Amino acid sequence: MNMYGEKLKKAALPAIVLVLAVFSVYYVALGYGFVYDDNEQILGNRWLLSFSNIPEVFSTHSFGFRNAGYQAITYRPMFFVIYMAEYAVFGFSAWGWHLVNLLMHSFNSVFVFFILRHLLTAENMGYSSTLPAFAGALIFSVHPTNAEPVSWLAAIGELTFTFLCLAAFYLEARSIDGKGGRAFERVASSAVPALFFLFAVLLKETAVVLPVIVLAYDCARKGFSGLFSRARLSRYMSYAAVAAVYAGLRSFALKGEMMPGVTLHAFLSPYEFGLNAIALLARYFQALVLPVGEPPLQLMDPVLSLFAPRAILSVFAVVAAPLALAIVLRRITRLWALILAIIILPILPTLYSPAISRFPYADRYLYFSTVGLSMLIAVALAWFGARPGKWGRFALLAVLSAALPFAMLARQKSAPWESDRTLWGAALAAQPGNYVAVHSIASDYLREGRPGEAVELFEDSLKANLSAEHPDPSMVLLTRKVLPQAYIRAGLEAKAEVSLEEYLKLMPDDAPSFYNLALIKQRKGAFLDAVELYQRAAVFTKDPALSARAHYNMGECYLSLGMRDEALRSFREALRQAPGDSLILDRIGSLEGPGPRP
Repeated sequence: MNMYGEKLKKAALPAIVLVLAVFSVYYVALGYGFVYDDNEQILGNRWLLSFSNIPEVFSTHSFGFRNAGYQAITYRPMFFVIYMAEYAVFGFSAWGWHLVNLLMHSFNSVFVFFILRHLLTAENMGYSSTLPAFAGALIFSVHPTNAEPVSWLAAIGELTFTFLCLAAFYLEARSIDGKGGRAFERVASSAVPALFFLFAVLLKETAVVLPVIVLAYDCARKGFSGLFSRARLSRYMSYAAVAAVYAGLRSFALKGEMMPGVTLHAFLSPYEFGLNAIALLARYFQALVLPVGEPPLQLMDPVLSLFAPRAILSVFAVVAAPLALAIVLRRITRLWALILAIIILPILPTLYSPAISRFPYADRYLYFSTVGLSMLIAVALAWFGARPGKWGRFALLAVLSAALPFAMLARQKSAPWESDRTLWGAALAAQPGNYVAVHSIASDYLREGRPGEAVELFEDSLKANLSAEHPDPSMVLLTRKVLPQAYIRAGLEAKAEVSLEEYLKLMPDDAPSFYNLALIKQRKGAFLDAVELYQRAAVFTKDPALSARAHYNMGECYLSLGMRDEALRSFREALRQAPGDSLILDRIGSLEGPGPRP
């Protein structure tokens, strides 16, 4: 067996253990369902039904499968290509989709091991590279912050873009270090890493940090001298070309709208927005080191003063932690800048999330950063192992001992993602004032045919939102929109009527709400009011079916008022919207035919 075969044989056992570790923690996720955004991005996504939709996927924004109502702020076409492939294989059987997530996390864990082993070997720290590399990869595989991206199907983009970035970096690292022979070097220095980079940025914008990470490794190994030579610069020209292609595609798909027109948390001034970005970054640093106390889908608790205790601690953490880590690492390894880059850079694009998300913090945004944490652990273990005495053994034992409680906590953090009910229940348990969680549970009750319980929770959600220091206007509108439906199903038409009238003052062009209010008026015998409301519904709707129902009911109201000609015109307009409808045809026939008039 040649040397390369021997190395693979030695790596086989650690790789198998890493895969077993992933499945031992997350096998329960194979029984989970589609939750949260999965219901819209997967179950309600027409793109998934055929690969023929790929041109449309690449030519519009990430919610282009919906007719309207979404800001064009993200462009992630490869995300939906993966969804198409998963649908083609598994349909809507959730276990298959979850299996893909588990496999991707397993691949990434093994990849992290190979990368760490290569880096430690190239660093030549005077200690075996296999055990430190395995320990670092093991922590990555069971780190509790990774429970969210592994357990939630919509996070497949995090798993896959990380895989592609790791693959590109591995090729670049071996090329920089001159490993793998001439054939390998030709592949690594060709367009392959750049191609991985292209696929990665088409999955998640965060992948733009990859060239900087490669640069950090390049400078660690070869220094800054000669960086601008033709040979070394050529490595980055392909990344620049890919970035230009991506920018062009994104600009075309988003029609030049790179930033949202309306932001959430609009009450924050630019100064306060920056302050909360610092607090968010500090929270991510804390979660990497101490991954407890971070339940899913928590509403933002803003920091509004630099002198608030949380702000002071956050500023200190953001400044002191990287500085202290850099000072310590520079005494240990040349890879200090690489480690810091992988930990910090993937988090930075997420600091804009308060502008576009009700839940600015999310564990999934730390997935790539945990690779940097694993690298830090591996380098530290190798350094301790090279010291005299038994410090290396103690350090290795401490890290391996941490893997078990991490695994147990990861299982615990995975559990809420089983279903919508468990997810929103966990969010509400951790944050009793979470009006979005209350609204979502109410919606679940309404779908289950429990309108009485849904009404109570919708009312609680609206009250909690309106009583907050900074109410969420868009969420207020959403709750006011669905609350009348709950009232109607619960038989509370008087409340539904009042609620619809209040909502239509805020949204005077909502066709379905006009239609529902007209139905209530019609049942009460207020036919003229009903006719006026049906007319508004017909004017504002873009749905031919709703327009047909509105005109048909309008005709019935006219008949009740003894206005036969107006009724006939309404029925004919309904037929124009719904050609061939037998009910409408019968109604028109009864009016046009012989015999007594209605």
